[in-house]
Amino acid sequence: MPKQEKTETHSDIEDVSVQLKPILGVRPGIYLSVLYGVALVLVVFFFLFFPGLHHRGAYLTLTTFPPQATVKVDGVYAGTTPTTIFVKKGSRSIELSKPFYSPVTLTRDIRGRVFFTLFVRDRKSLSQALSLADVDGLLKWALADFQKNPQIPNILSDASFAAFGTDSQELRDFVGNALLFTTNESQLKQLLLAAARIASHGAALTPGSFVALLQSGIALTQKYDNFPAWALLTLSSARTSTLRSGPWIQQFMTSFKTGLSRYYQQSSLPASAAVGGVTLEGISFRELPSGDLVMGKDDNLDSIDKSLDRTLPHPVRVDSFYLGATEVTNARYQIFVTANPEWGPANKQALLDKGLVNDSYLEAWKDGRPPANGDNLPVTSVSWYAAQAFCVWLTKQTQGVLPGYAAVLPSESEWEWAARGGLRGMPYPLGGTPGGAVLFHPGVTGPSAAGTSEPNGYGLRDMLGNVWEWCSDPFSLNASILSSSDPRQNAAFEASLPDSPDRAVRGGGWANQPGEDKVYTRGFQPANWCTPYLGFRVALERR
Repeated sequence: MPKQEKTETHSDIEDVSVQLKPILGVRPGIYLSVLYGVALVLVVFFFLFFPGLHHRGAYLTLTTFPPQATVKVDGVYAGTTPTTIFVKKGSRSIELSKPFYSPVTLTRDIRGRVFFTLFVRDRKSLSQALSLADVDGLLKWALADFQKNPQIPNILSDASFAAFGTDSQELRDFVGNALLFTTNESQLKQLLLAAARIASHGAALTPGSFVALLQSGIALTQKYDNFPAWALLTLSSARTSTLRSGPWIQQFMTSFKTGLSRYYQQSSLPASAAVGGVTLEGISFRELPSGDLVMGKDDNLDSIDKSLDRTLPHPVRVDSFYLGATEVTNARYQIFVTANPEWGPANKQALLDKGLVNDSYLEAWKDGRPPANGDNLPVTSVSWYAAQAFCVWLTKQTQGVLPGYAAVLPSESEWEWAARGGLRGMPYPLGGTPGGAVLFHPGVTGPSAAGTSEPNGYGLRDMLGNVWEWCSDPFSLNASILSSSDPRQNAAFEASLPDSPDRAVRGGGWANQPGEDKVYTRGFQPANWCTPYLGFRVALERR
């Protein structure tokens, strides 16, 4: 018979037991207790003590007033405030810095808790007020930032709050300059908040500071006769509809039209021909008479109250000066480059590094020379800085011909005075039509030779079309509407415009459609901008 295998039963399994043997004579009960104890100690150590020993230090929460200060620990960048950073155990140097504020260096002895840091971090906090060191720099930066980023207007109120307690005149000038770039109600809200903070010295607006705020507003309306126009163009249409029907605007419009009308009387019209001229370094200059320019959109005064815009006509006194009969040509600019190789195309990278040009500087030139057959074309792809450098060089050549004169870029008022050629109330240099201006037409790919158009009443050519031209002025969108009825006051105002990242350009160019640009059309470009649509002409002013 086959052998029958034994089958284990449940009761047999229950009877099985394991017997541990002693180790080195130590009974199992003792060494197991020791092992369990060691394991427990290790768990406690690694969870409760090891993190604190291995990563000894503290989490430091840093805040500053104002915020966004750079934090360095022992010279190593660690973030910007407000921030929380881990600082290792030891004596640590904490540096806080922010542009326009005095840097602060703090020494802190960081010990760092050891126990339970895995679950409850060792935290400390540090708050530091920064001291403003360069008020002028802060306010200039804030104004430039507002111009570049008008959709973030709170920079106005933030800067005024940061600078309160300093010279109040600097802050009032800051708010006054911000008016030049405020174009909507969102920006106006921040401007008013800035003014209120200045009036209240950063505290609550009291009856006394409210009176100071009102006085500032009254002073603005007295300084700028055309302030009501600024209000109409800044407020929403829902608010302006109420203003227009009120006595303030009605009286302003009546007074405004009456004041301008006297400039259109026969006895007040400017001379229609230039007095004379001079040639300097191959550039022909025409001498222009002095007079009162009605600057801005003056070709439809009867309906100005219905079509108000930022080219508001206003009188500006213009002194006699000379202006180039044409734009500066490639040939003339090459002479300048030869005398000043630092402005040559070969040195473009150095100019880029200094922020004086962009990558398109003299892009059409090859091997340091203008393009073939391009000597008589207006020089283009030159920045405002390059045009300024040309004027500085030309000034040195001027002294032997016109002692006491300096070569400069024309101001906007000088440019418009020259472009009108002695005419008033006309949109173009030759009157009611663009005439022979070099403007866009099918097949055009660039400018024509400098001096292509017919001359205007002052003997100047291409004041409309061919290429846009740099002016000396920082660009301000509201310069025309924040103006006065006094032409001399407006001339002084133009000369004192705050700095801007952009410079004014005038005249339209070959890529613009006929009728698109007028003698009063304003444009702007960053000062380092270089494009094939933009050149310049030179003025000579008595210094």
